[in-house]
Amino acid sequence: MCAAIASVMLQGTFEHIRTPEDPSVVNTTNRFYESWVNKIDIQWLLEDNDLEEGKPVVSLLDSTIIDEIAKYALTPGPATQRPYVSDSLTLFMTLTNVRGTPYSLNGTAQGSAEEDTAYYGDKLQFETVKDVNAAPLSPFAKPLPVGTGGGGWALLQEAAKATGAFPLFLAPRKIDRLAKDYMYSPWEPVSRVNPDYVPPHWPLQPNETFTTLNVDGGVTDNDPFQLAHDFLAIHNPKAFTDKDTGELRNPPESERANCAVLTVAPFPADEFYDPKYDFDANMSVLGMIPNLFTTLVSQSRFLGESLAAVMSGCSYSRFVLAPSDAGRPDKEALQCGLLGAFGGFFERGFRAHDYQLGRRNCQKFLKDHFRLAVSNPIIHEGLSGFDGDTRDEIVGSFSSDLPDQRYTLPIIPLCGTAANEVPEPERAKISAARLGHVLNWIIDRLHAVAKPLVGNLITSDLEAWTARSAVDTLISTWGRAKLREVLERELKEVIEP
Repeated sequence: MCAAIASVMLQGTFEHIRTPEDPSVVNTTNRFYESWVNKIDIQWLLEDNDLEEGKPVVSLLDSTIIDEIAKYALTPGPATQRPYVSDSLTLFMTLTNVRGTPYSLNGTAQGSAEEDTAYYGDKLQFETVKDVNAAPLSPFAKPLPVGTGGGGWALLQEAAKATGAFPLFLAPRKIDRLAKDYMYSPWEPVSRVNPDYVPPHWPLQPNETFTTLNVDGGVTDNDPFQLAHDFLAIHNPKAFTDKDTGELRNPPESERANCAVLTVAPFPADEFYDPKYDFDANMSVLGMIPNLFTTLVSQSRFLGESLAAVMSGCSYSRFVLAPSDAGRPDKEALQCGLLGAFGGFFERGFRAHDYQLGRRNCQKFLKDHFRLAVSNPIIHEGLSGFDGDTRDEIVGSFSSDLPDQRYTLPIIPLCGTAANEVPEPERAKISAARLGHVLNWIIDRLHAVAKPLVGNLITSDLEAWTARSAVDTLISTWGRAKLREVLERELKEVIEP
């Protein structure tokens, strides 16, 4: 979702938000800030604008606000030329297509039993173009005209909502695709120049519409490192074939690196070996449900990323950016990580804290880690236009205190106001009164979704009324008490009277 918003923000001007903790900073032109800090809140996610008489419940939360934010954030405005941004900027969105694309396992075999399976991992590729009449360089990309609507912008809005549609909690999204998008084995890496022609097992013609139903792309590809790496590699004249794996690789050394993948990991995996693994708890029905979801997401990390490449030592062609709070090294850095990463919806202060921490972490990364050796051809060419004394002055001005970064320079040097240290944000609190309001909103939402859910299960009016009454009572008594207990336990460190 952030990548989609970035594709718009890179085209125009926007305000830099230096005091996100100030609640009066609203209605800015910064789409990141407005989308993630000001325009989202648990109150709106717990409304009932999505519920219609006679229609099924599609999510536990009301996703109407997601539609509004996507339209706001992903509608391009007037363009501003930025020479350092590619004219054909490419964007991939990973999706989980729960409808699946059917493929035959045995091909055409007269008189034999048909055996089909479905492929659920999906992706969409977008590319910026100069105007609505221009075609993308890649035959698989959807066009994003710079500075104007049309093209693939409406499709990008749906794809962005889909890739963040956390299963059950946020609404799944329907996306209309052309059947030809699936004709060339979509599971092949993008580095495959001539992918195999493997048409799905269906009667659709290439230009006919195939409507997919999509949820969070993280279910099937939660960390698409390899997708970005391979795309860079096929465009990189310095890429080489790894003699051990046969895969195309980008040069990793500080002296040779000429491109890099930056993986942003807001919630890094922490699934360590547990010598006291509780088999009884994890074998139970209630224990197995979260285990299954964790298994799907964790396994997707191995499918979506080359583990060998990641573990092969120091590399200047790949970086992982994870949140860090130097003042709390033993705690989760992001306050939005509370309540299984849903905590940010509960309190604006949590979101503002994480926004500022992100600015601070980004500044630290650019200053101390996103660097290349002075002898690297990219850096060397930039320095070659200066005399010896000036070169020495530049190298000294941008030196790093880290031992392994001696004789390196930042790829993106911090200059002007960007060099001023971003202050460490204070941890935000949520008031007991606010938490009480949130609890009431949750109970109201549960009552609202329980009615149609029970109605869909029971056809008899009398039985349905009886069941709804029982469910409403359960929600108002045991459900309220249990929710209060969970919220107070999980948020105990940030609740203030």
